[in-house]
Amino acid sequence: MLKAAQSTEQAIYFSGLEAPVLLKNAGALVPVLKQALPSWSFAQTRDAPPSSPCMTVTGHGDGTFLCQTRDPETNKARRWDAVNAVCEMIVALAWEQIQSNPEWLCLHCAAIEFNGRLVLFPNRRRSGKSTLTAVLAQRGFTVFSDDFVPIKIGDDGLMYGVANGVNPRLRLPVAETFTAEFKSWVADSMAASNDQYAYLGIDTLAPRGTYLPIGAVVVLDRQDTACDTALHAVHPMEILDDLITQNFGRMAHSGRILAASNGVAQTARGHRLRYHAAEDAAVYLEDQFRDWSTPVARVVDAVLGQEPTADLQITETEPALFDPCATYTRAAGVSEVSMEDQLYVADGHGVGIQKMNAGSNLIWRILEDPMSLGDISDLLSAAFPNHPPAEITSDSAKTLQQLLHNHLIVPVPPSEGQLG
Repeated sequence: MLKAAQSTEQAIYFSGLEAPVLLKNAGALVPVLKQALPSWSFAQTRDAPPSSPCMTVTGHGDGTFLCQTRDPETNKARRWDAVNAVCEMIVALAWEQIQSNPEWLCLHCAAIEFNGRLVLFPNRRRSGKSTLTAVLAQRGFTVFSDDFVPIKIGDDGLMYGVANGVNPRLRLPVAETFTAEFKSWVADSMAASNDQYAYLGIDTLAPRGTYLPIGAVVVLDRQDTACDTALHAVHPMEILDDLITQNFGRMAHSGRILAASNGVAQTARGHRLRYHAAEDAAVYLEDQFRDWSTPVARVVDAVLGQEPTADLQITETEPALFDPCATYTRAAGVSEVSMEDQLYVADGHGVGIQKMNAGSNLIWRILEDPMSLGDISDLLSAAFPNHPPAEITSDSAKTLQQLLHNHLIVPVPPSEGQLG
């Protein structure tokens, strides 16, 4: 009588991370892991993990693996081949790295070293950042990331990008428009691949944990048709929007995220790169960043003494109900960044950032002193006599509800709200 094959389990503990990855009949992924994460040291054990794994991967014996992460935003089980399973695992490890270093920010962007500083390329759909990263790697540039970069703030207020130690992942097939030299280099550099993606084993990958100051942010603007490759100045507000949007370090305090993003936007060089061909763009960038005459990125607001992590427990409580008869005031601990006519406000709990439109900005200014909905409506109706008062009251109520829901205002107790 044949015996059923015994299930094999092993926990993989990565240096610097608290929770392991649990592999069930999935030992075949270990060589692929080593190829994708060449500088990540880890230990393997068959002992039951003492803590909940950040991901559980179950092999099905047919070359596919069921991946189950514990992250609430991505915990739907998915079935992948080995390369895509490792890709999913890297996402889980990125989240775990944030959990283990909650004071870090983490940006969706590529990061390449140019002469001792990092140039960040924020993630934008179809911008070509991963392909450009591969081309720059082929040209000998040190790669810190082609997808996500932890950001840490030094004691001196300078901001540093931290190498994630993950080999670049290139979408396949390589377009025919690339040179034979590049296509040959890709073929020779493939460390692990499937029909869709290839992890490139490059010689210029910065070891995990290496860090350098941030020198510039380049927003990629890839054109489908031929055009001149050129850098154009980009407004700091666009950089700020990109960095806030692309940050996924949700454990970091939103006030710290806002201040750090504003620091990069205000002090690093900011450009938009209009280009068509990645190889032409790489040559152009090499020439543009031969030297640095500008300062490195640093925070411009006082955040070093601020609580580094968000109070996530507040998200588990029911938001306060809006009372149109109550008096409201700004909540304690809020922080804000104003850039021209645009205002960004982070709540004191550190869980969110609200970009104010013109109307909410005006009401926020009014709320420097405690005000009721009626007070606000009266002030705005006097300021805008041609606007229907009922519409002003309705819009003001919606704005107050939103500010209350986002923990930016609080009701004043009746005894405090009464005039003496």
